[in-house]
Amino acid sequence: MAKPFLGFSEADRQSTYGPFFKERLSALPESVQQALAHPPVHWNELPDPAGLARLEEPGYAPLETGYTTQQDGSAKVAVKTHMPGVTPAMWDWWFGWHSSQDQRYKLWHPASHLSARWEDGRSDVCYVGRSSVIREYIGKNPLDALIQFQSPLAFGFSPEALNRPDKAVYICANIGHPDLPVNYGYLVHQVRAVPGGSEMRSRFCLGGQFVASRIQGKLAAVATGLLSKLKPMLPTFAQDLLQHCAEEMHHLAAILPDLYQQFYNNDTLSISSAITQRRDAGFEQKLMGTLFNKIDPGQRPAMIAEPRTVDDVIRIVRWAKAVGKRITISSGGHSFSANFVREDAILMLMKHFDQYTVHKETMRAEAGPGVGGSVLMKALYKENLFFPAGHCKGVCIGGYLLQGGYGWNGRKLGIACQSVVGLDIVTADGELVHANVEQNADLFWAARGAGPGFFGVVVQFYLKVYPLPPYRAVMAHNFAMKHLEDVYRWAYDAGPTIPKAVEFQMIMNRNMVNLLGPGIEAIAPIFADTREEFEEAQAFMLQSPIKKKAMIATPAFNPGIDMLYKTAMAHYPSDHHWGVDNMWTHASIDELLPFITAISETLPPAPSHFLWLNWHPGQLETDMAYSKEDKLYFALYSCWKNAKDTALYGNWALDTMKNMDHLSAGIQLADEGLHRRPAAFMSAENLKKVQAIRAERDPGGVFFEWHSKLDRD
Repeated sequence: MAKPFLGFSEADRQSTYGPFFKERLSALPESVQQALAHPPVHWNELPDPAGLARLEEPGYAPLETGYTTQQDGSAKVAVKTHMPGVTPAMWDWWFGWHSSQDQRYKLWHPASHLSARWEDGRSDVCYVGRSSVIREYIGKNPLDALIQFQSPLAFGFSPEALNRPDKAVYICANIGHPDLPVNYGYLVHQVRAVPGGSEMRSRFCLGGQFVASRIQGKLAAVATGLLSKLKPMLPTFAQDLLQHCAEEMHHLAAILPDLYQQFYNNDTLSISSAITQRRDAGFEQKLMGTLFNKIDPGQRPAMIAEPRTVDDVIRIVRWAKAVGKRITISSGGHSFSANFVREDAILMLMKHFDQYTVHKETMRAEAGPGVGGSVLMKALYKENLFFPAGHCKGVCIGGYLLQGGYGWNGRKLGIACQSVVGLDIVTADGELVHANVEQNADLFWAARGAGPGFFGVVVQFYLKVYPLPPYRAVMAHNFAMKHLEDVYRWAYDAGPTIPKAVEFQMIMNRNMVNLLGPGIEAIAPIFADTREEFEEAQAFMLQSPIKKKAMIATPAFNPGIDMLYKTAMAHYPSDHHWGVDNMWTHASIDELLPFITAISETLPPAPSHFLWLNWHPGQLETDMAYSKEDKLYFALYSCWKNAKDTALYGNWALDTMKNMDHLSAGIQLADEGLHRRPAAFMSAENLKKVQAIRAERDPGGVFFEWHSKLDRD
């Protein structure tokens, strides 16, 4: 039976790869012709799987090209191919590149190759740890196979051998059935540099004794039964494979330098700063270093990119779009859910975008997403200026402003993103644009509130800044837990009348200020513009009807900007594990008190805490994506140092908020855990509008959406 027409169709010939398609195979080298003309060699002349790692040794094996078989159907094949003008790097790139499209695979052997695809559907050039599904002819017989690329270390190659990819690369794989949990055997290719080019030394161990189940444990017996149903390899298979391997390697070597020159830059990311691949040494340490929450998110990006320039960002986005990669972004902060860690993504760290400029004469500032909020605040203080930056050191403004931004003096100045007057954004098309109320207004609207679901890379924020309030102070009252009901009723009833210059909040934990034991700390930072406003703000605390029940009642004092941040950070220590959840609510105090009491009884050890924030917003005057607020904001923060305590405390915040869900009006994105508990984070109308803008601006999905399916419902 003749083979069907293989090669390129007319449509294939009109594609990008058409000029590289060579239909005629070149004559095989004499060494291959001699091996094919002779009977199989002795079985022991070719290595078993355990001996494949000897390829890293210098020199040559006694037999570099030949085949051998046994009666049980086992076969071993060796082929050496000389490749002038080819480098090991070219072949390393090829094995990650060719399986993304059938056209690419056909280039390799026009007379035998039919199709190839990555089992995971991705199109990037990383191949180790992935599987390629191929269909091709070996001799006159079709073969469907699953090529499961493995680390050379798993095949016994030394780390030293892998550290010189300029000298040699090693491609190792298990070969199996694409539909059944059965492997046929193994392959190894060494491509090592020689004068004038490279040589490929290929080894195959297939069939018979090399067939094995991919299933372990109790199901292994089932797989063993499947093995008996497999068709045995034909007597000519080893000889056919030798010829096939020699043909495809010899054929592709002639066009590989041109392919590499044409397509390598399209599939390889190059920027002015560091790129750390998943397979690189130090990848794990770098990834874990990005996590404020030390709970392992379980997923791993394909690479971590650290751009230094806008051009770098553009290159990353364009490359991602070209190869079918998706992008996540971290500016640096307290993402408790680690929403920027997604499987197989490009994680872009914006830490080098940490420059800022302040223009006092126009009351404006420009700042990159990697600027720390505390850094910006201290710089503004020196100029007698102010911005509602976040409360914690280490939180950079990128994610903070995109999600909304609850910061210092926020009840008076509003959510921080309301003070964003413009943005420079690299879009999903890799274009740099400016967005404000007049230019790219759709992006400007969406950026203020979309948070980690924003579909672009902000490389610069343009901010409105304010005069530094001249009257600044903090007051605090500490109450024992026995006064819980009195304290929370007072805070609830006083809420609507609390002056806007007071950023009133309460923190419940098991050891107030690290020495007073379980209780509730009522804290009132004050930022007042006038003496009258300052006196009014103080009166709220000084005239409290429950002040006399406080264990400690501090008078108003100005702690300075450094102490403000130090005090806040006492509740949010680094190098800890966190379980976090939150809600907006306008429920009555009678509805809330039973749950607050339950929180006091189940609260994990300090610094775990329950945050109560009196917000009482008016109607949001700014038209932007951010659109969820209410009278009160609740957040639960469970915190523990030792990983072994995860089972004790990991679900406390989640379970508690689930019990209160009927009282929730939504959540805010700063303390989200959408991957665990979907919840509304903007109005339904605004979410629909955001998704419409996303569909227009990022139809290919270069950027991830949020951590839940809510955005797609």
